[in-house]
Amino acid sequence: MREGKSYSLSDLVAQCDPDAPIPDTLREWERMVPVGLELVITRHAIDVVHQAIRIWESRERALDWLQRPIPALEDERPCDLLGTPEG
Repeated sequence: MREGKSYSLSDLVAQCDPDAPIPDTLREWERMVPVGLELVITRHAIDVVHQAIRIWESRERALDWLQRPIPALEDERPCDLLGTPEG
């Protein structure tokens, strides 16, 4: 069995352009009825990353914040909380 390549959140976000237009196929997909919790979690994680980029006004600073322990989060990293009930 072939092993899949592992990507970190920073690898994936670094390849994203937050100002790029949304493709029609993705727009249609977003209008579909959710089929499970993973869809909701994925959309939430994307929203958090986009909001962090807007707040920090820099992809690099946002990714740094997402990947470092935050005292207000009991020293958890925000990226580790994405996809959890707490996140």
